[in-house]
Amino acid sequence: MNQVSEAITSMFGLILIAAIGYELRRRRKRLRELYNVLDHEDLAVVADLDEMLKKGVLKTYVPDFEFHETTR
Repeated sequence: MNQVSEAITSMFGLILIAAIGYELRRRRKRLRELYNVLDHEDLAVVADLDEMLKKGVLKTYVPDFEFHETTR
């Protein structure tokens, strides 16, 4: 009887772990589909721009305004 209850507990534990793994995979896939908006052509352009930044051909954009601290 003790072995049967251990087997049942182990089986439910494995089912629970499998269900958690399935749910995590499903949510990760959904998030990838939601936020992965660049297609292959756009990815190539972004990679080229990153390379140009590394080589110094382009510079990163810096806004042309200053923050002024107000005196109290």
